[in-house]
Amino acid sequence: MDKKAAKKQQILQAAVEAFGRSNFEDASISEIARRAGVAEGTIYQYFKNKQDLFFSIPREKTKVFTSKLDEYLEGISDTRDKIRKFVWYYLYFFTTNPAYARSLMLEMRISRAFAKSSSYKGIKKFTNQALEILREGQERGIIRKDVDIYLARHLLLGILEHVVTRWLLKGEKDDIIQHYGQVSDIILNGIGVRSSDEAGRSAR
Repeated sequence: MDKKAAKKQQILQAAVEAFGRSNFEDASISEIARRAGVAEGTIYQYFKNKQDLFFSIPREKTKVFTSKLDEYLEGISDTRDKIRKFVWYYLYFFTTNPAYARSLMLEMRISRAFAKSSSYKGIKKFTNQALEILREGQERGIIRKDVDIYLARHLLLGILEHVVTRWLLKGEKDDIIQHYGQVSDIILNGIGVRSSDEAGRSAR
């Protein structure tokens, strides 16, 4: 990484901490500059304004998320296991990045300005990863043919977003990662093809 790229990452990390500690309105460029160890003017060499800096965070974090997720999924062939790994990693990622989770889940997700930004389009890469897992599962007969995979993706991500948001609102005290198996089963039981034995048991 060259000096310019390293400096940008330094500013972004400082911004994650500043925005996550308070919120978009209360965090200031001066505070971010202080945390990054740079002059305020330096920040404007990389970002147009505070909102541009704020919305640049998920774009960079998504690159980290998708890259690491690819590593975790490598070598896994069964769609069920891929979904379980996706659920586990999603919860792991946000609970180990709580400052970013606060900004994304409690502010950006409900911001119309963010939904219209280029950064919002950038985070679709990880939602596409989820879609590809579901599409692959449908092609392999793991996910029912009558399931709309786009709706299934909404279901998957919606449940995960709710779990993380509730964790944030409750003070980030619970270990939500331990529930990844149950969350995965709820999703798979809803959209997955059941074996003949399972179908027989439910009919009794």
